[in-house]
Amino acid sequence: MDLKNKFCPKPFEYLDIHFVEGEFRCYVCCPTWLPVSVGDIGKGGLEAVWNGDLIKEIRKSMLNSSFLYCDKSLCPEIQAGTLHHKDYIYKSDYKEYLNYEDGQVPHGPKIVYFSEDRTCNLACPSCRKDYITLNDDLFDHLKGTRDKFLPDLMKDVENLNICSSGDPFSSRLYREFLFQFEGDQYPKLKINLNTNGVLLTPEVFQKMSGIHRNLSQIFISIDAAKEESYNIVRKGGQWQKLLDNISGLVQFRKKGLIDHLQLDFVVQDHNYREMPAFVKLGRSLGVDKVYFQRISNWGTFNDQEFAKRDVLSPSHPQHLHFLDVCRHPLMRDKIVKKGNLSSFIPKAQREKFYQFLKSFKFLRRMRKRVLEISR
Repeated sequence: MDLKNKFCPKPFEYLDIHFVEGEFRCYVCCPTWLPVSVGDIGKGGLEAVWNGDLIKEIRKSMLNSSFLYCDKSLCPEIQAGTLHHKDYIYKSDYKEYLNYEDGQVPHGPKIVYFSEDRTCNLACPSCRKDYITLNDDLFDHLKGTRDKFLPDLMKDVENLNICSSGDPFSSRLYREFLFQFEGDQYPKLKINLNTNGVLLTPEVFQKMSGIHRNLSQIFISIDAAKEESYNIVRKGGQWQKLLDNISGLVQFRKKGLIDHLQLDFVVQDHNYREMPAFVKLGRSLGVDKVYFQRISNWGTFNDQEFAKRDVLSPSHPQHLHFLDVCRHPLMRDKIVKKGNLSSFIPKAQREKFYQFLKSFKFLRRMRKRVLEISR
């Protein structure tokens, strides 16, 4: 892939805060896509993290288009070819970032992710080996530390995202924040939620009335289109309750209380056959988008187990079948966000060629070879 003159603004405006091994580790992108911590905000404070030596080097890698610290195979922007070209940047702040040649940024982060608490009501095998719940002592520590750095952190924040590490409504840390936060004090702030949706009932939604004017996007991780597979990939979930909750959120979306409602799907061996059905489910429920993402190993699997799950790998025995699923007409529906599956989901012209080959029995070997070459 050609990354010459390409640019990513994230390290100039984005901060993702995790709690790992006693540290409040910060990242300038999703840690799966750019797996380098730029420091511990709990020890050094915001400025030490935000304009430290390492983050400056990461920013320089965006300015020189080397993307040295990025996982290019997993980054959806790189895979989809949607990175900005330096010669055609139109946003004034992005143009300004190009002038920060030493990597120093004069403002604070504009996009913040709270990911410190991994508490969740589910134990999805792709994420964890068992249920995780924050105890009282750790809750006090996380909240106390966050309260110290929060005033500096919030000065320039435009988008606050909660949370990519667990579920915001299972977590006491995030639940109390969402129920008590006074959004009117931050009229320009947009709040986005990542949730599995099981606990987000209409009643819980109403308890967030203090942020209804700030609420922007809700992303619901489902990873299935049928209850049977949902029970495998979303251990502890409640399928019918989830669907009822989504229907309620769709109504709030129609009332203008939510800007964007999206269903997410982590592709793996248990569920990839249901990808087209997931698109159909999203359309029937009335959400804005359905998003597909390649499974990543967050330390949950050993190498052998992960190889069994990752059907996107060309060496996986079901990989060619996965490619067939990607060519289903529904996968080209306008509701689909391809994420880092962009190179697997063909455009219409390419699909016609594959279907032509498929129609001739004696060309099946050639078709198989074409599929292998295309990967």
